[in-house]
Amino acid sequence: MQLKGDMGFLVTFWGVRGSTTCSEPDYMVYGGNTACVELNLDGKIVIIDAGSGIRELGKKLIREKSDHAALLISHTHWDHISGFPFFAPIYSKHATLEIYASPRQEMDTRSIFEMQMSSPFFPMPIHSVPSSLIFKDFDQKDEFFLYDNTVKVVTAPLNHPNGATGFRIEYNGKSLAYISDTEHIAGTSDQNVLSLAKNCDLMIYDALFTEEEYASHVGWGHSTWQEAVNIAKSADAKQTALFHHSPDHNDEAMRIIENQAKKELSSAFAARERTIVSL
Repeated sequence: MQLKGDMGFLVTFWGVRGSTTCSEPDYMVYGGNTACVELNLDGKIVIIDAGSGIRELGKKLIREKSDHAALLISHTHWDHISGFPFFAPIYSKHATLEIYASPRQEMDTRSIFEMQMSSPFFPMPIHSVPSSLIFKDFDQKDEFFLYDNTVKVVTAPLNHPNGATGFRIEYNGKSLAYISDTEHIAGTSDQNVLSLAKNCDLMIYDALFTEEEYASHVGWGHSTWQEAVNIAKSADAKQTALFHHSPDHNDEAMRIIENQAKKELSSAFAARERTIVSL
């Protein structure tokens, strides 16, 4: 891997939308691509989820001649893996991509990605790409290390249909919690979520719904910006990024949500595509 010098812990949002992409003009401020977050840890690349936002990230990595990355998959619902076949580095013979996921019981992760890139869904099968793809399945609640034990990954199960995994990434004294696609239960505290977010420098949290919307969407597997604020306060998270924005929330709706959240928690913000946060 080609390192780019000491950069610390940089977080770039490449896809912030949930459920499906939004390409209308009034979604351009916050962004319409689905989930993808890049962590640049002094040149070590860790990617979380492979939604449509990963396409533009792939083009950047090619330009920078970054030839090694670790990809963490929270779960394999379509909006979190749909960009993978369009991720440019997998078509480079010089690239190595390590793909980590907790598979569904009936199918391992490799098989899911093979199915995604097979007929009748995609014209080029995954075995034809020239890059080195290394699939590594883990059990939820596992801890493991990346890049010669310099990057620690802590995992925990989330409350989501078919299951999902939350991540805590620790590097050089800084930490990030990625908690997307989870549903809270009113009046209770999710200890898995709290453990991931405890004292973290940045919490990225599923805020698909407002409380008013959530009332008619119980069981859909998503949370609210109000719960993001509650978790952040309970866990003493230093910054909180509202994430997995609803496709029904255009830029004006997101502006209102962000302002409301900031009134409750000044360190909260709504994630926008191409935003870079330095921890």
